[in-house]
Amino acid sequence: MIDLKERTKKPAALDAEISNILGVFKKEKKKRFAFWNDAVGEKIAQIAWPTFKKHEILFVKVQDSTWRFVLSQQKDELILNINKNLKEDKKIKDIIFK
Repeated sequence: MIDLKERTKKPAALDAEISNILGVFKKEKKKRFAFWNDAVGEKIAQIAWPTFKKHEILFVKVQDSTWRFVLSQQKDELILNINKNLKEDKKIKDIIFK
């Protein structure tokens, strides 16, 4: 953990520590949404990625508005594919593309 009161660390050491923390955070997020690539396929996974899930709603960041429109047209199919990869208590009811 970073001790903000400790002034003896050099900026390079702090940068390395921050990078390490961010790396751990990214790995945990990747594990949390590991189902995504299998559910939507490689092509969609390259242009859209889940950011968080709240109250059975999956929020997905999309590369641009054109892809957001295309994915919104496929929403029902995507929900079915995603739910096939999730446990019963983790299933989603909706996707919001941002």
